[in-house]
Amino acid sequence: MKNAFFFLVAVILLSCNTKPKDNSKTENTEKSTPKLELIWESDTLLRTPESVLLDTINNILYVSNINSNPWEKDGNGFISKMDKEGNITELKWVEGLSAPKGMGLQGNQLFVADIDELEQIDVESASIAARYPATADAQLNDVTVGDDGNVYVSASGTSKIYKLEKGILAPVFEGKGDERFNGLYWEKDRMMLVTSGSSQFLAIPWLTMEAKVISENMGAGDAVCGVGDGNYITTSWSGTIFYVDSEGKVTTLLDTQEQEENTADAAYSVKDQVLYVPTFFKNQIKAYKLIR
Repeated sequence: MKNAFFFLVAVILLSCNTKPKDNSKTENTEKSTPKLELIWESDTLLRTPESVLLDTINNILYVSNINSNPWEKDGNGFISKMDKEGNITELKWVEGLSAPKGMGLQGNQLFVADIDELEQIDVESASIAARYPATADAQLNDVTVGDDGNVYVSASGTSKIYKLEKGILAPVFEGKGDERFNGLYWEKDRMMLVTSGSSQFLAIPWLTMEAKVISENMGAGDAVCGVGDGNYITTSWSGTIFYVDSEGKVTTLLDTQEQEENTADAAYSVKDQVLYVPTFFKNQIKAYKLIR
């Protein structure tokens, strides 16, 4: 009887100290799915725009125009200038290129991949200041400039990454040859790379220079953009845009393949959370807000 009494007292004390569950404070652990919302689209005066680059100092966009065949040395390619609202302010700002593609800024010098040459354009004078040759089969494609000022170029034809050193393009990383290196994104401890042949998103640590696969099935990989928090946006030239989180999980943000609208070498503004996308044969740039 005595044991039963103490048991009853314990039950009463426990019930008094138990707090009811507050459903109003239930934590939502589900992550929202990122998506893109169209902000604007430019007119169609551009000519086969392959790459767009944001100049955060001058608050403008540069657009490389192939103007026909992407691998022909025809001399009719050019660079355009646009404002961030989608207006073309100078259609043929710099001419005399062949099939300009990826671009990168180092101070007031704009570097442009142009088939078998890296072009250096002086922004103030709007003139070609230097040309750095590569091999005839290089098919130079994308450019990235590190915070340390070094300029890197991808070669799709030979699956190499070049570094501009003392006026010479010197290879610093070489793939298997059929991977077709394309989009580059420099980071302090590694280089991020997306390929159009093997369709992979890779990380290449500077310390080991051994490529690690982050994600696969990335389409005809074209651009890599860091979104500022360890996550990335990559594009596939054939018309898809992907969001890759820090763990390598891939989410499709946009798919315009049925509309035959390409998504080429894009640029991303971390400050504005806006993605600028060249549409290649559609002759437009489109701007999208990244919603997360």
